Amino acid sequence: MAVFIGAGALAVAGFAGMGTASADPIICQVSNGHNVIHVDGNGGCGANAGPGSTARAEDRSGGGTAVASSNTGGNANALNLQPGAAALSGAITGGTGYAVTTGPGGMSVAQARAGGTSVAIAGWGGTAYSGPYGAQCTGSFAAAVDTNTGQGCIGAGGIWLSTPR
Repeated sequence: MAVFIGAGALAVAGFAGMGTASADPIICQVSNGHNVIHVDGNGGCGANAGPGSTARAEDRSGGGTAVASSNTGGNANALNLQPGAAALSGAITGGTGYAVTTGPGGMSVAQARAGGTSVAIAGWGGTAYSGPYGAQCTGSFAAAVDTNTGQGCIGAGGIWLSTPR
């Protein structure tokens, strides 16, 4: 699967193929005013969708967390691929959020709003944030972009690139 945002601002290919997953996936998927929580062993997911909204959260690690929450036409997506990591996605007012963790200890947070798209991807020990406060990346590997603020960042180790604040 490939995700293309804006006019090629960020292309993230192979969400499902990133990282290693040894457990059966735990999937929480809801729409239009429903919510669900699933816990299996040390892994879990939760999804909440208000009227006219969709939310999908999936933990493929068996030891991490994925949470998606949307409202007012939002579309939130969270995917965790590693133990000890968390992917959190929120979307409101027609926004679309994607939060993905690909490495242990990673934390990704995407907060989409007002028809925009927010993407946050965190690798091993990385933290990625995209939302109303722009984009912030720290740790071993992280990438993020928020179309409403026009900010983005990407980096690994000691090499980081980001838009001015």
